[in-house]
Amino acid sequence: MNSRIIHQYSTIHALKSGVFDGMFTISEISQGGSFGIGYLHALAGEMIALDDTFFEIQGEGNVRRFYAHEQLPFAQLTYFNPNEQFPVSNINKKSLYLELSSQLNIDNIFAAIKIEGNFKNIRFRRMNCQEKPSIKAVTEQFEETLYDICGVMVGFWTPDIFHGVSVAEFHIHFIDEARTNGGHVIDFELHNGLLSYELKQDIKIHLPDK
Repeated sequence: MNSRIIHQYSTIHALKSGVFDGMFTISEISQGGSFGIGYLHALAGEMIALDDTFFEIQGEGNVRRFYAHEQLPFAQLTYFNPNEQFPVSNINKKSLYLELSSQLNIDNIFAAIKIEGNFKNIRFRRMNCQEKPSIKAVTEQFEETLYDICGVMVGFWTPDIFHGVSVAEFHIHFIDEARTNGGHVIDFELHNGLLSYELKQDIKIHLPDK
């Protein structure tokens, strides 16, 4: 097991080009790690992997655990062994970069990110099931804002030079403490919590076969 590697299944560019049929099983991608994010078949929601559990957050908002045989079109997985963790307060998505870059230079390296805490508010979206062609893939979505909620954010920092391979900068998913709600994070305000990160020196891309 090499925790410095991100295993990525497909690319963001492929998703935007309409390659969003499920083709990587949960049992397959779990070989690449137990911490990460992804999208559902036909972009019908979001995936978050945390504590060796893969959660499906459907476009309608329902949350359940995946079965091993179910398939995804895209995922980023790793094993998470933080380099550092430290308390943070009164930050948002924009100032998250400032918090991390004050610790180290992340402009040219990947990083896995985890933030646990009490959020003043968090705005997220969930994709709805898409039909091909994928021209509406970035518009068919549901947005929601939650207030005064505890939960955890999981995701990755990707340098700008890799935009298209992955989502440039922060790509983060959220799930609440009760494991009943969540989605792709658009923005947030954190009251207080714990920020953990691990630098990732390698990315291995598993390409779709169709």
